[in-house]
Amino acid sequence: HFLFSQELSITGKKNLTIKGMGMDKTVLSFKGQTKGAQGILISNSENITVADLTIEDAAGDNLKITDCDTVLLQNVRTAWTGRASTENGAYGIYPVLSKNLVIENCEAIGASDAGIYVGQSEQVVIRNNKAFYNVAGIESENSTHVEIYNNEVFENTSGLLIFNLPNLTRYGNHVNAHHNTIYNNN
Repeated sequence: HFLFSQELSITGKKNLTIKGMGMDKTVLSFKGQTKGAQGILISNSENITVADLTIEDAAGDNLKITDCDTVLLQNVRTAWTGRASTENGAYGIYPVLSKNLVIENCEAIGASDAGIYVGQSEQVVIRNNKAFYNVAGIESENSTHVEIYNNEVFENTSGLLIFNLPNLTRYGNHVNAHHNTIYNNN
């Protein structure tokens, strides 16, 4: 269990792996964070893997990835440990403006916006994840060539959202959602 008071920022890296001993064994906690908006911010990087760990209680987003190419998120839990609240950070897993993403076997719990959100990205696979107690469980916004399948999405305000917002730099298409279990969202 590791306690951080400020954001971990990774910029301009290639071939980097951040790997714990498992979701239940390695916890990166940002409870009481005093500096930075995210728990972990990865930007302008290539061939990145984050695996086998939990990220908790960031002031903003637990894990934000922006302007990256070839990212694997595997067996990562993001959570806010208190009860569901509008005071929780907005996004659990939050890749934007990126390409060649795989998000698999992850959990997203308690985000005040989306548990798993992919925005303005391309070539994305979201599979075998769980998202619960978020406002939106899984969200694909303005993204292209996205496959969303074999996920379990429950106890969110809204389970699965796929849409394009106007006036952004990219518009999405070819989003395929299938074989998901979506239930008890209100």
